[in-house]
Amino acid sequence: MPDDSSHKTVTAQHIAAVPFVPTADRAAIKPFAFIWHYARRHGRARLSGILTLAFVGAIVDNLQPYALGALVNALAVISGAALPVGDSSGAHQATLWFAVLCAIWIVGPILSRVHTLASTTNMLALKSCIQDDLFVYVHGHAPRFFLDQLSGALSSKVRSAASAATVVIEFVFSTAPRLAVLFVVSAVLVARQAPQFLPLFAAFALVFAIVAGGLAQGCRRYAKATSKAGTAYAGRLVDSLNNWDLVRAFARRTLERDTLHPLNLREYDTGVELRLVLFRMRLALHAISVGFLIVVVWWSFDRALEGRVSVGTFTMLMSLSLMISANVNALGDNLLAFFEHLGTLTESLETVTQPHEIVDPPGAPALKAKGGAIDVRDVSFSYPDGTAVFAHLNLTIAAGEKVGLVGPSGAGKSTLLRILRRQFLLQGGGIFVDGQDIADVSWDSLHEAFAEVPQTPSVFHRTVRDNILYGRSNASEAEMIEAAKLAHCHDFIAVRPGGYDAVVGEKGMKLSGGERQRVAIARAFLKNAPILLLDEATSSLDSEAEHLIQDGLLKLMQGRTVIAIAHRLSTIMHLDRIIVLEKGCVAEQGTHAALLAEGGIYARLWHRQAGGFIGNDL
Repeated sequence: MPDDSSHKTVTAQHIAAVPFVPTADRAAIKPFAFIWHYARRHGRARLSGILTLAFVGAIVDNLQPYALGALVNALAVISGAALPVGDSSGAHQATLWFAVLCAIWIVGPILSRVHTLASTTNMLALKSCIQDDLFVYVHGHAPRFFLDQLSGALSSKVRSAASAATVVIEFVFSTAPRLAVLFVVSAVLVARQAPQFLPLFAAFALVFAIVAGGLAQGCRRYAKATSKAGTAYAGRLVDSLNNWDLVRAFARRTLERDTLHPLNLREYDTGVELRLVLFRMRLALHAISVGFLIVVVWWSFDRALEGRVSVGTFTMLMSLSLMISANVNALGDNLLAFFEHLGTLTESLETVTQPHEIVDPPGAPALKAKGGAIDVRDVSFSYPDGTAVFAHLNLTIAAGEKVGLVGPSGAGKSTLLRILRRQFLLQGGGIFVDGQDIADVSWDSLHEAFAEVPQTPSVFHRTVRDNILYGRSNASEAEMIEAAKLAHCHDFIAVRPGGYDAVVGEKGMKLSGGERQRVAIARAFLKNAPILLLDEATSSLDSEAEHLIQDGLLKLMQGRTVIAIAHRLSTIMHLDRIIVLEKGCVAEQGTHAALLAEGGIYARLWHRQAGGFIGNDL
């Protein structure tokens, strides 16, 4: 029996940072709820500092028209008044306001650059945090989610959602506050210096808010469509590049280009539509701001000619109007980035943050797997498309027992392994490991109890060392090498350039099929789990590779509960028990000799073999 002390359960501490509670009745999280979460929990102090810098910087910048107006008034007094000899009060006042202007010119840019630095560095930190959280959440999805998604599109959505969120957050906490400060400070200055102009400023702010808000809805819709088109193109592109060998083998580069072109064209069309909408928004905002500028300047100019406002007040009003007009025009460019990224964030979150299909019960304990006994009690299961697999299946496997599963295709062999790992929800009954219902324990701890060697093992585009140590990342060098020797892969690793540090290529393409299988067996040795699942682990291999892998598997089976699926019956004939599944039921079970003596399904399958293979009815 393997030592259970080596198992490490990775559960709550890694999931606690995720910003959404996955429940079946919850839709994907909305973009502004997502942003508010990070603004409130992950970056409150940072964003408060950025917001403060934005406010202070905007106030300093917006005081420039007031100081300029005061300086003009002081100069007008000096030039138009006969001051007593030795009276330098007017010059002192003009000098004071000139000094204030100089201070604004110095301090304003410094605050702006400090704000930019703080915003940039903190957005990078926030982006990293969001990417980590989304990465963890995506890996919490059930297998059915990944079967419906392109892996390339998913990775793109995680990164683009994080990037888009930071752009949106920066707009909300930097660009928008600065514009708000501009309006507020302008209103205060106008109310103080020229209250008769205040209704005009208020009317402009109201019209601006109504027009910008109305046009924004259309922008958001088109931005989402643009993002969706881009995701479709990126997903298909990655899918094609991941299968480069297949494309080359069938000489289908032209076909792939022709398949991608409509998606590329759709991305172009939606991008043009978005920019046309934003162009109309810019024109509308420009017309409003220019109209406002002309009206304010003309009105203040007329009253200055009449002597109803001072030259300094006229200068202040014109400067404020020019500043507001310039900021409104610049807002059009900022809105383009804002709505593009808001659309990207919305579309990405709709996919990535779908509720998890399989979740742990609140406070779910870790599975305590000792002997590895498995009890399948009255289990009923159908796939989501309605395909029924099991109806009231009952099966008991003792701790340490080695069982083989055989039967025709569609009998439920691989499905049984999947539901043992809780990859799909049952419609009835339950599965128990060492007396514990697997539906009541944490999902990660359940997977820690199983080691699996599939027909086509997954291999990372990393070093051989990384792939073997994936079974137990804290294993020592000696333990890793021992596992490799037991799996008969140390010799071929040692003679390769780089040895254990050699990169195996994407999907392990630099390794042969038998070598990938032996790396997977070494990984299973290192994991040291009490239950071993073998899903046709030796099929389609040459005799020499099969001999080495069989020897490695026999060593791996020692002291473990084993469930092995095999079409090649010679690989399981020596197991403790063979179970024949047919139409989702246990049709026969017993030892190899007993089943042959019965002359039933297993005996017919055995006699149909030619060279250890079974015919197409499996």
